[in-house]
Amino acid sequence: MTYYPILIAGLAAGIGGVWVRRRSAFLGQMMILAGCVGCALCLAWQIRQNLFAPAAREPDRGQAVVAYFLANQVLSETGGLEGRIVLFFSPSAVMDEATVGTYEGTFKRVLRGFPGLEVQVLRLEIPKMAARTGQIPLGAFRQAASKFSSILACVSFAGVPVDIQDFSSGLRQPAPPFFVFDPWSSTNWLPAVKSGIVRCAIVPRPGPTKATSGEPKEIFDRLYLMATRSNADEVAATISSGAR
Repeated sequence: MTYYPILIAGLAAGIGGVWVRRRSAFLGQMMILAGCVGCALCLAWQIRQNLFAPAAREPDRGQAVVAYFLANQVLSETGGLEGRIVLFFSPSAVMDEATVGTYEGTFKRVLRGFPGLEVQVLRLEIPKMAARTGQIPLGAFRQAASKFSSILACVSFAGVPVDIQDFSSGLRQPAPPFFVFDPWSSTNWLPAVKSGIVRCAIVPRPGPTKATSGEPKEIFDRLYLMATRSNADEVAATISSGAR
């Protein structure tokens, strides 16, 4: 931090200028002036930091309700089981830390009363272009999860590839259930929802949306659709027609 060096230099120049002025009035005045400028810069910096600091970003309620509903779906499926729940996120170049923090923080708050459930956050290692278009290969999910010997459930905030049903192949563990948020509104999850590997998939509701105020369910119903085994074809048809 440069604040303290500038402050110390300014004070030293001012004090030194008082002493030097006895021998050279001009040089002493210049040193005193330099000291005053340095102190004034430090004062201005303090004013800016305390009075005009940017406000902290508040959690996005539209993002928070996604994590809230996914966490409740996980609890409804896992019952009283204990184990590791893995949260998959896109690389930091696509999904910033504040967004991940909103999803992760809300998810963990829902699970707060279940100490036997451990939440593990994983970033998918893929090129930026693939991440931006939602074309995330199955291998990226496998690679991220390969360090764990057992997983109770997987929650993806980065969608899933169409072959997600083959996720557990070669990982030496039973296929864990997936719970998905697909921000790209693809239908990659449709076959896996029908087979039961993906227990639910949340997608943005097509068309214009209203402001995110109100109770969580009210916000969710305005902004999103949730596909389950019973309505997967209906949700897929809705988002496909909305994309035309």
